[in-house]
Amino acid sequence: RIKVLENLGHLLELKTMWLGDNEIEVIKNLEPLKGLLELNLARNKIREIGSSLDANISLQELNLAGNELWSFKDLLNLTRAQSLRKLSFSDPDYGDNPVCELCNYQTYVFFHLQQLSHMDTMPIPDEGKQLAEATYMKKKMYYNMRIKTLKRNTTNILRKGKEAFLTRKNQLTLTLNVLVRQLKDMERELELLQEGRSELTKSGAA
Repeated sequence: RIKVLENLGHLLELKTMWLGDNEIEVIKNLEPLKGLLELNLARNKIREIGSSLDANISLQELNLAGNELWSFKDLLNLTRAQSLRKLSFSDPDYGDNPVCELCNYQTYVFFHLQQLSHMDTMPIPDEGKQLAEATYMKKKMYYNMRIKTLKRNTTNILRKGKEAFLTRKNQLTLTLNVLVRQLKDMERELELLQEGRSELTKSGAA
């Protein structure tokens, strides 16, 4: 099985490349394939897309189903593939990626990769894109509100904590001042007692 993509520099006219069911871990060395239209790397061991397909400006179909892609952020790298029309991270013949199990997976992809006409082997209806956009914006607003609320709550907690600390500090300072005064009073009483005992000792001696 193929483990590394290499020795492709002479395939300048290649239009279609199917390398599914192999052990490829990294997408690389595809830069010379400027005219590549279709790429199938399904059921390999790929964990990241990165900038590996930036040079493949003609790419229209990409199948990465059955790999180990897991990050929403990584999928955004495909926004630069403006010729891309058909994309699969899930395929009944090859399986899914971990990213497919994440909440709002389709909504995220539909919203950010609006150049697509097909997703996961199925056509994307116009209403699907519109619904994805509406859903995404609602969730974005919700999360922004939640972030603001959490920041406000955090600020309030820190403020109350500081106030409680200052109050406690003031209480401790007052208590310490009282203790210091009491200690000074006891020291004065002790001095007086010692002076009195000295006087009695002198009187007894006389």
